[in-house]
Amino acid sequence: MACACRGLSQEQERGVSALVDAGTSVSGRRYSASARLENSYYFPRGEGLPPVPFLVPSSRSFMGSAGWKAEDVLLIPFWVDGAVIGQISVDDPRDGARPREDTLCQLEALAAVAATALRDARELEELSETHRVFRFLTESAMTGVLVVRDEEIRYVNGRACDVLGYAKDELLSLNPWWQLVHPDDRPSAWTEDGRPPGLQGTTRAIRRDGRVVWLTASVYPLEHERGHGFVVHFYDVTDRVETESLLKEKALRDPLTGLLNRSYFEDAIRIELERSKRYKRPLTLMMGDLARFKSINDHLGHQEGDRVLKELAGVILRQLRDSDWVVRYGGDEFLFVLPETSASIDRLEARLSEAVSTWSADNIPEHRVEMDFGWATWVPSAPCDVAELIRTADGMLYRKKRERAAAE
Repeated sequence: MACACRGLSQEQERGVSALVDAGTSVSGRRYSASARLENSYYFPRGEGLPPVPFLVPSSRSFMGSAGWKAEDVLLIPFWVDGAVIGQISVDDPRDGARPREDTLCQLEALAAVAATALRDARELEELSETHRVFRFLTESAMTGVLVVRDEEIRYVNGRACDVLGYAKDELLSLNPWWQLVHPDDRPSAWTEDGRPPGLQGTTRAIRRDGRVVWLTASVYPLEHERGHGFVVHFYDVTDRVETESLLKEKALRDPLTGLLNRSYFEDAIRIELERSKRYKRPLTLMMGDLARFKSINDHLGHQEGDRVLKELAGVILRQLRDSDWVVRYGGDEFLFVLPETSASIDRLEARLSEAVSTWSADNIPEHRVEMDFGWATWVPSAPCDVAELIRTADGMLYRKKRERAAAE
């Protein structure tokens, strides 16, 4: 408006303003071939000129006989991609002369610059609007959003900062971006040639405070700043993963003693035995049974019996290696799985027996609980299946129980 109204009267300025407010557009249909002069259009005395917005009659007091006339109009259009998006309208040339070649060259060069500026401004306006919409959607989303290019984070929303525990400027300065990913999951985050990573599904990230969080992530390619990048959307699913893990753990463990349960044993023992076969290593399966435990339930009650079982489970675990595992197989029966063990079972039996007897003497001296054992070993030279191992171990256990009963 400031440019278009320069030098106009107030009445003329109001007319221009009314056209702008009405959204008046410029159409290329007005530029007839008969009026073309170089890349401009000249209409002597306005002959053949359709209605032109912003046309202001010349106020020149003296007109030369061969010069510009009051009704003359010179139009220089702004062409962008074959379409007119604006124009220069010459209503009153400063020198009062009709268009000359040098004047047209200057005006057409100015029109070309103006056309480029208008095109860029329109693109920036469209981009700005897209950016505003993008920011609104991402900043109000419940998902974390990272835009990554050249291994750097170029955009991050507030939710991502909350989940990862970083300030926005800290994330924007992080290079490479996959430092956020847990070391064990980083191979799926590495990329080549700017391609999106294969980071899909559930993965782990490291918060700024060092805590591990579980994320469900999706990655999509993205054109960013005229280059190839990608956008990462993610949800924090740590609570869900931890809940599922807890439920799974509870499903595989005895609720009273915290030991593994029979369901876990039936699945895991076959895997353990296959591993022994593959590496040709021995495996011992040992069964244990508490002697005189029934008297505790009969005389002290089942609540006290539960306490004894829970305490003894801890005593038993402290005698085993990290690679060994123990199962509560029945009421007062236990199964011990001892990988890579074929000898020294007598020493382990003695250690377990002593630990159980010592605890019993210290805690329930009037009801001395002890433990009997039986075992079977799988070796590469004499392979057998799980059922046979259990039968062999069970047979030894009950022989020892009968021997104890006979001795008492």
